[in-house]
Amino acid sequence: MSKGVFHNSLLTVVRQVLSIVFGLLAMVIIARVLGKSGQGQYTLAILLPTLLFTLLNSGLSISTVYFLGQKKYTDEEIYSTNLFTSFLLSLVSIATGFVIIFFFKDYFFENLSSKLLLYTLLIIPLIFTQKNLQTIFQGKEDFEKFNLVVILNQLGLLLFSIVFVWFLDLGVYGAVMSFGMSQFLMLVASFYFLKTSYGLFWPKKVSIDFAKESFKFGLKGHLSNVLSFFNYRIDMFIIAYFMDDVAVGVYSVAVLLAERIWLISQSVSSVLFARVANLSNDDERNRFTSIASRNTLFITLIGGLFLAVISKWFIELFFGMEFVDSVKPFLYMIPGVVIFSMSKVLANDFIGRGYPEINTYIAFVTALTNFGLNIWLIPIYGVKGAAIATSSSYIFDAIIKSTYFSFKNNVAFKEFYIFKSSDLGLYKNQINKYLKK
Repeated sequence: MSKGVFHNSLLTVVRQVLSIVFGLLAMVIIARVLGKSGQGQYTLAILLPTLLFTLLNSGLSISTVYFLGQKKYTDEEIYSTNLFTSFLLSLVSIATGFVIIFFFKDYFFENLSSKLLLYTLLIIPLIFTQKNLQTIFQGKEDFEKFNLVVILNQLGLLLFSIVFVWFLDLGVYGAVMSFGMSQFLMLVASFYFLKTSYGLFWPKKVSIDFAKESFKFGLKGHLSNVLSFFNYRIDMFIIAYFMDDVAVGVYSVAVLLAERIWLISQSVSSVLFARVANLSNDDERNRFTSIASRNTLFITLIGGLFLAVISKWFIELFFGMEFVDSVKPFLYMIPGVVIFSMSKVLANDFIGRGYPEINTYIAFVTALTNFGLNIWLIPIYGVKGAAIATSSSYIFDAIIKSTYFSFKNNVAFKEFYIFKSSDLGLYKNQINKYLKK
């Protein structure tokens, strides 16, 4: 029996807090040791395997959560098929990576060595396998293990950064190595928990039917993920094209801090996706999503305002005066990041209902908007222009998704936009339950 949404969301919030702390410490070490230029090179280097995974994973992770909720295939079939498809997709991604490195490197990776980029391709099988196994925990609403695996990612990045970047002083190579080793640590943990909890280890039964259905379903939302990734990261590539590694390094710190504001939305939306996929009543789905949406937006707004107030002090203290130029782009990103928190919740509701293609259509429009704004604003305003473009596209995305959700489900805007006094009772009841325990 799965635990409640509040319980699972709380666990995920705790995971997010720990992940943020470990991740920030790791980034502080990397940024301070490598400087603005090295930070920019590291950011671009790990973007390559991340980009290839996003482009070529075919939505398998989304399908895993959805079909586990539908209970149409056994755990063994899903596990074995995910391992097999992860292997095949990794090979395709590595081959694509070779093409990018040898034919298109000078466009976006001009100051990075081919050797460094080739090393990053070794990380791709780890990312594919780990991501497609980790989502089994999400699909089964086993968020204790799901969250622990994610915490190990940032904890591993911190520990390996201390060793490879700080102590051994391996520079950008050490930072990339730390990223790869953290992915390996997550993969080992996923294998361990799947074996001890569900008896899954050696693949036994690859299901061709599940492979076909998962690709068919996943591809509906896959383009949305690809477009969303470009919406998140296209600014990095355009900055690298028009400016230099130093500008990428400055902007990457602003992005790192801004995306921490999504603490609540990422926690709630990952839980909501699994829960909505397991519900059959639309009224219950509307109620869950509306409560999650307005509370996520309210809490994110408070967090965004708090970070805006302390941002200059925080960046100077932890990253040093070298990164003080990150403050302005961070402040310009806050409005879009705050309202986009609600958009992330609605996006997972669409997927949980079995309509991931809705996110694809919306993401296509917002990605084009974001790309156009970045091309226009970055040459004029630099990293500040990139922040304005990103923030604007996030707000545009949220407006479209909320309008569609409202009309499609006949739910008033105030239900998922405006915090209610009755929501305080939900917090009070849940806190009393924990105190009684």
